[in-house]
Amino acid sequence: MKKCTLFFLLVGITAFSMAQDPHFTQKTGNINHFNPALVGAQSDFGVQLNYRNQWPTLPLNPITSSLLTNYNLKNGLGFGLEVKSESVGSTRSDALKANINYRHKFGAVETRYGLNVGYGEKHMDYEGLRFEDQISPDSGFTNPNAEPFENKSTKYATLDIGAAAYYKGFLLGIAIQQLNEPDISFFSNTSIQPMRFVGNLAYIKELNQFNLAGLATYQQDGKYSIIETQVYSQYKFVKLGIGYHQRFGSFLDSDFFSVALGIQFDKFSVGYSYDDDFSNISRASPGTHQATAAWYIKGLNKERGMSKLMNVLL
Repeated sequence: MKKCTLFFLLVGITAFSMAQDPHFTQKTGNINHFNPALVGAQSDFGVQLNYRNQWPTLPLNPITSSLLTNYNLKNGLGFGLEVKSESVGSTRSDALKANINYRHKFGAVETRYGLNVGYGEKHMDYEGLRFEDQISPDSGFTNPNAEPFENKSTKYATLDIGAAAYYKGFLLGIAIQQLNEPDISFFSNTSIQPMRFVGNLAYIKELNQFNLAGLATYQQDGKYSIIETQVYSQYKFVKLGIGYHQRFGSFLDSDFFSVALGIQFDKFSVGYSYDDDFSNISRASPGTHQATAAWYIKGLNKERGMSKLMNVLL
């Protein structure tokens, strides 16, 4: 019975991952996932690495890693390049996104605009799947599979857009990911990757060597949506963060909490966060771990308001 339960759980994870984007608690380590306009807001020349491990106690659990590099010109124009890979169950996704962003000031209002053009591939390895005819009542999935499957892959293009504005400590950001809603089906039927809407509202309070920042994020991905409230503090080079995340939709409708810790210097930073939703499924698959590291080759942008806010977040 336990083996059958695990089988259906893994099938559900695989199906869910093909239609939904992964959730990242750390925003600055995955800024291109939230708003392409904010790429390059922290540093004029930098490299960011991210690693996310969801439900690590389960076999074939979701694992995501990415690398993002950016370079800003002096005229406000910036460029970025992201490589991302995700594996879950018997599927693997690889994506490449080219970013272009632009910064412009209207008096005291600082604005940024961004565009991503991406290419992705999804692969399915049927040898890693388990089917009903393989179940033996005595020994589990030991029988041979009679289905004549071949390993498949699908290719698609993506388009993301975003904008952000900063004024006297407040940041408002809006983005649409997968604007073109690509077809990611392995078979003849259509499986659309839905548009993902992201809205951010943040505020920073600067106090000598101690900074406080609040961040509210709303995401809607098809019929799935999430509202996140996060609070961050920074004292010199140490950063702490806590968050409460409320999910809505037909899959895993449960709230979860997050804690984050990081250190940040002028040239580099590292961060770690842990999530736990305290639902029934989380007891069998507790927590999600995420780690980020960044190298700011030209150092942090400290003179601009939007950059100061981004530097406090994790």
